[in-house]
Amino acid sequence: MSEVVYDRHEVKRARYAVAAVFAVHGAVTGSFATRVPWIQDHAHVAAGWLGFALAFGAFGASCSMPLAGWITHRFGSRTALRGLIAMWTMSLILPSLAPNLVTLCLAMFTYGASAGMADVAMNALGRWRSSGSSTSRSCRACTACGARAP
Repeated sequence: MSEVVYDRHEVKRARYAVAAVFAVHGAVTGSFATRVPWIQDHAHVAAGWLGFALAFGAFGASCSMPLAGWITHRFGSRTALRGLIAMWTMSLILPSLAPNLVTLCLAMFTYGASAGMADVAMNALGRWRSSGSSTSRSCRACTACGARAP
């Protein structure tokens, strides 16, 4: 099998696109983090129960990450990432709509699942587009910059 050679301009453009996705990742995460106190008041939950509900996000991410690998393989990393980032940003509103603990837990599971799948897809695309060199540091820096935006 022959190796595909990418034009230097194409590789540079792809790196900028991946960096932008990481910045969006940071902005979405930062936006959610700033709303946690409001979500707690809106759902009428104590601090301990809020922690319980927030754990559902991690549980959702853990459950969904294997599915993200299949989606990325099936549809390609670019197409999968577009859909998963859109799903994740749309799921950002769900915890704000939760009126009680049960719905907050379900919303956090959904938010975490979509966040986990988007994270897998963007890391796969970032690694694939890097053409053998590590882009991890620059991509994580974009995540940090995006998180400061909200």
